[in-house]
Formats: sequence, structure tokens, C-alpha cells
Amino acid sequence: MAIRLLVAIAFSMAGSVCFGNDDCTTATELQPRLCPVKLPGISTVRIEENGAKSPAADDKATDCSGFRVTAKGVRRFLRRAWEANESDAHHTLDWSPCYASGTLTFEDGRTAHWSISQFRTGSLSIEGEKRVFLYCPRCKYQPFLW
Repeated sequence: MAIRLLVAIAFSMAGSVCFGNDDCTTATELQPRLCPVKLPGISTVRIEENGAKSPAADDKATDCSGFRVTAKGVRRFLRRAWEANESDAHHTLDWSPCYASGTLTFEDGRTAHWSISQFRTGSLSIEGEKRVFLYCPRCKYQPFLW
């Protein structure tokens, strides 16, 4: 009984990201372990903030006005992005104060809040599910070029 409890605790602490998924990449010093994201089709994308600057940005001279996404670009990012453990990603990936965010509706009727940063990271919070941290190493096109 005690062994089962310890195993259950270990699995819950490990998190569900990438666990047991053979399609995941191997973590490196510069990139966390990444796993494919399977999302339903997207019916609408709404951009609520574009070229926004994080309140956590220390440098007052930082200008984020050049980081602007389109609805088509949000869809492209979400198709190409991979899921990462948020903690691991924060320790290996660069942070950008520039971001865009908004909401979207999936074809199955569920809604989600999305956020994408200039350094190809983002998050997706689908109603009723845990927040997913995203990274898109293949997103080497505008607006991710700086």
C-alpha cells in the first residue's frame, strides 16, 4: 500500500507533460524537452493585445510595438508549437517582454486564452484544462525575427 502511494505521488509530481510520449524531443542545455501538441481545429482567433510590453520589463526603453501578430500568424504558431514543462522552459529559454494575447474558439465550441512572446514562447489555457506552455523552435519568420 505504501509503495503504491509513493508511486502515485512521484507520478503526480512529475507532471503530465511529455510523460511516456515517444514523440518528444530530448532536453538540451538550450531547449527543454518538447512534445507534440494535438489541438482541435480553430474556428476564430481574437487578438486583444498586440505589441504589448510586460509590466515585469525592467528597461523602460524597450519598445514592443514591432512585435505584432495576425490571426493567421496565431494559427500558424499553434500548429507548429510544441508543449514544454513550464518550469524547465523558464530555466532554458530566453524571456521576452514583448507579447501578444487574446482568445480563440475551437471548432468543438471550447474557448481558450492564448499568449505568444517575441522569443517564440507562449501559453494556451483551454477552458476546463490545465495551462499549456508552448515553444516553437521552427517559428523563424516574422514577427519572431528581431
